Amino acid sequence: MANDKNGNYIKGTKKELPEDWATYGFCYAVFPNKEQEPKLERSFGCERKVYNEYVAGLYEYLESIEYTGGRISYKVPNYTTITIKFDFLDKSNDSFVYNDAKMRFTAAIKKYNEQYAKKPIQYKKSIQNKIKNEGYIPNVRDIKGLPKFHSKKQGKLSYTTNQTNGNISVVKNGNDGYLLRIPKFQDGIAIHLHRELPVGGVVKKATIRREGTKYLVSLSVDFPFKSEKPIDQINPEKVIGLDYSQSDLYVDSNGEAAEYPRYHKIIEKRQRRLNKSLARKKNAASLGSEGKIMDSNNYKKTLSEYQDVMKKAKNQRKDFLHKTSNQKTNDYDAIVVEDLDLSNLAQCLSLGKKLHDNGFGMYRNMLKYKALKKGKHFIIADKFFPSSKLCSECGGKNKHLKLSDRVFLCPHCGLKKHRDHNAALNLKQYGIRLLGQKLTA
Repeated sequence: MANDKNGNYIKGTKKELPEDWATYGFCYAVFPNKEQEPKLERSFGCERKVYNEYVAGLYEYLESIEYTGGRISYKVPNYTTITIKFDFLDKSNDSFVYNDAKMRFTAAIKKYNEQYAKKPIQYKKSIQNKIKNEGYIPNVRDIKGLPKFHSKKQGKLSYTTNQTNGNISVVKNGNDGYLLRIPKFQDGIAIHLHRELPVGGVVKKATIRREGTKYLVSLSVDFPFKSEKPIDQINPEKVIGLDYSQSDLYVDSNGEAAEYPRYHKIIEKRQRRLNKSLARKKNAASLGSEGKIMDSNNYKKTLSEYQDVMKKAKNQRKDFLHKTSNQKTNDYDAIVVEDLDLSNLAQCLSLGKKLHDNGFGMYRNMLKYKALKKGKHFIIADKFFPSSKLCSECGGKNKHLKLSDRVFLCPHCGLKKHRDHNAALNLKQYGIRLLGQKLTA
């Protein structure tokens, strides 16, 4: 529970939201001035330093107990045990900068315990090759899934601050637009409010980040929102199945493909050229007094251009996925997708590149929350449901179907159909059967 400066209770600040309230994120561009930019960069650096100190402490602990696998029971110390060691980690930064590092580190350990602790210790592919070819002896740092050190150049430049006594707000700046007020920036940072925040909403936390040369803020807002009631009576024509497609993102049960433009492939040639340019500039760079490479202004300029190119492809991808997912959830009452293990698919050299490009996992998440918001049904088929090998006409099974076979031939009824279209029809029928059981129960 939180109160404002006058001691009045702020709605929506309990751990459990009141009935007919919801939490959504809103992303905006912010424009810090020349005085505010160094303060933000300093906050990013301090958050990274605290996080890396946590990771170093974890590695020391695992080496001391001679860790050989299993669940990690590590008591995460308070961030003050780290900040007290360094003078620059002082109160000039928002205290949530340091707390955010602790929260991210705790989440990383939790993720490891959930995804890797029950399996034998795994090593990254590069380490496996060194073990095989060079007789390399791996250490704790080489274990796959453990929290890793954050890099200044390649890491995410961001931090999250939480609302306390209404210290996060968006206010009008006369006729010049709006200002974002967060701790240590109470004068306000210029923000482009391209869409209004919900009326009566409470900003719970703000995540400031830099992508390339541009700054963004993500606001988590609690606000009154009444979700649509789930639809009870569903017309089978309003049910659609979506089968994953490497080249087109998906093929639906109507036989239509998404025709995803593959944005990363469009910029691939330019990305390669910029990577070569960065490598040449890095090889020609001089060394500083401590033996570290001194990045030239040309290197920094090229790096900024590279980041902007990658960011554009990312934004184009998200825009395409948002529009197509919005269209599907508007047009249909139930959407059925297959339960693919995307992390394993991404390991495959012939499949991983396209999978990362089309963002099917992100697309599924968008479909899920948009369907829930609109009172529609989002169904994930059982992991072992053989949607590709079943005939959509007679239900027969083609046990000899290979991944390279792009046309489905039924050995029982002779049906000939594109395999993705056939699989999407099977998913649709699966969803209709499941919905019939749920609605009649």
